[in-house]
Amino acid sequence: MSSYNKAKGSKFETDVMKYLRKLGHFAERLAKAGANDEGDIVTIIAGQTYILECKNRKSINLPQFWAEAQTEAANYAKARGLPVNPPAFVIVKRRRGSIEDAWVIQTLEKWVEQMPVPQGNITTSQGFTTPAEPPLPEEPTEVEQKEEEAEDDLQ
Repeated sequence: MSSYNKAKGSKFETDVMKYLRKLGHFAERLAKAGANDEGDIVTIIAGQTYILECKNRKSINLPQFWAEAQTEAANYAKARGLPVNPPAFVIVKRRRGSIEDAWVIQTLEKWVEQMPVPQGNITTSQGFTTPAEPPLPEEPTEVEQKEEEAEDDLQ
C-alpha cells in the first residue's frame, strides 16, 4: 500500500473517531498489530462496545471488509479475555462525501437487534397508526335538499 493510501486511510479513521467523540461517545483508534489486528476504532455507545473497521478505498469489497471486521473483533475479545466478541461494523467512506455521509455496513440481524422494541407484541400492522383523513361532508338528505330548494325559490 502506498504511503498516500495509508495516509488517506489514517485520516479517515481519525475523522470517524473525532466525529464519534463530538457526539459524546468514547472512541479510540487501535494500534495496528498485523495478523492480530483488533480493528481501527473501538467505541462505546450506550454502554455497548463496538469495533469499527474503516475503509477509504476506490473499490469496495464488502465480503472482504466484513470478514476482516469480524476477525478483528475476535482478536480484540481474545486479547482482553472477553467471553463474547463485540459487534463489529465496517465504515466505508463515500467519495466526495462528509464523515456523516459514510456508510455503516452491518448484517440485518444486528440491525434488527438494535432497533427499539415497542411495549408488548405487535403482530399486525394495526399496531401502527396513519394520519386520519378528514371526514367527507355528508350528502344532504332528501328532506334537507327540498328545504334548501324551497329557500332558494323564496329568494
